[in-house]
Amino acid sequence: MAKFAKTQFVGSMLKGVPTRTLSNGVEFPLIGLGVGNMLMDLIPSMISRSLQPDKKVYLFDTSNISHNELYVAKGIVEGAEILEREAGVEKIEVHVITKVWYTHLGYDRTLHAVQNSMNAFQDAIGHNNVDLKLHVMIHWPRCYDNVPWMNCELEENELPQDVKDAGPPPHLDKANAWKGSWKALETLVLNEENIVSSIGVSNFHLKDLEALEQMATVKPQIIQTDAWSLLYDPMMIDFCHKHNIHVIAHNLMDGVFLKADKAPFAFNHLALVANELTKDMTTNGLLAPGSDEVTPAQVILAWLVQHSISVIPRTVNLRHLHENSADQIGSIPVLDDKQVQTVALSVEAMISEEDMPDDAYVKITFHAKTKDIYLWWYDQEYGGEIQVAKIDQGNTWEESSHPGHIFRVYDGPEKNSYELFSVEGKYGDHRHVEL
Repeated sequence: MAKFAKTQFVGSMLKGVPTRTLSNGVEFPLIGLGVGNMLMDLIPSMISRSLQPDKKVYLFDTSNISHNELYVAKGIVEGAEILEREAGVEKIEVHVITKVWYTHLGYDRTLHAVQNSMNAFQDAIGHNNVDLKLHVMIHWPRCYDNVPWMNCELEENELPQDVKDAGPPPHLDKANAWKGSWKALETLVLNEENIVSSIGVSNFHLKDLEALEQMATVKPQIIQTDAWSLLYDPMMIDFCHKHNIHVIAHNLMDGVFLKADKAPFAFNHLALVANELTKDMTTNGLLAPGSDEVTPAQVILAWLVQHSISVIPRTVNLRHLHENSADQIGSIPVLDDKQVQTVALSVEAMISEEDMPDDAYVKITFHAKTKDIYLWWYDQEYGGEIQVAKIDQGNTWEESSHPGHIFRVYDGPEKNSYELFSVEGKYGDHRHVEL
């Protein structure tokens, strides 16, 4: 499993949210919103809502191939105008990641692609209330013949003529086309007259990263990778740390939570950490009693952010938009070493679909205060019982259970009458029951 940097925020705060200082000095938000595959009609509203003071999301991730950059710009402008009108904010700094698709690799094709992107963002670039920072990546180092959804020759043939005229087909020079793209990105980021604030790569493995490091005049400032690589490609993560390349995690929720049913113990441990953080925040006045509680998804996002990894979760659900926002994730206390280890093991278990060996529990202490009691666990699904213990008067019995489990408490071995006890609470709680 890859080792991350020590738990801490590295950088500063941008309008009250955590950032990471890139190698070129740019302050880069650690919490964003992915809009690459979002329905286009929803994008302006989701971005506009994200920019508001109750969410404070100032980073948005898309790509050329998504064909939605105009909608991203529209949402930024709408959000900035609302901020000025309702909160008196005259100018908002907004960061957008876009990416050059593998059909546009090569020096001239990449310049052509980025110019099209900047044209699409023009309304936001020229708006008085917006300070737009554009971050441009190479989406893939090449088209792969062995990836089922890639069709190198067909996609080349279907390109518009202006793209074909801009440069040679990249799939005919897979080893070097991306290098021409990098040279193009270097000219853009070094040109102070445009809005390109940093350049980087996505879906690059260690071999290509090493080649890039050797040939680049401007070293990559950012890299985007998935949850699997974060955990199982330690050499790449170490390379990024060594060369001060900021890591952005994408496809995080799908990559982890879609497999949660394969590792229920791991998910329960995340719920335990969430419960601990909720109690901590409530005790310290960061959460009002009875308000929203920390969720397992928020725990994972906070774990990565506190290791200075940017996260760009995707959602069209307004509740999730709020839960995943910079305002919410940035308010979660720093996880202690034990919590960090628990989250790391839980995420690894869900991604690998190999569950943790031990489950999390609600701890219950039964007190037999007035008489002997006979404790049985009741199987709600099949209707059977399993004897747990006979607890003599004056003694106690400690049991590990789960929220919602049912126990029957009999007053004698003949089991003539019983009381039902339902386990309430959350993972990590300790309940005392007097009988």
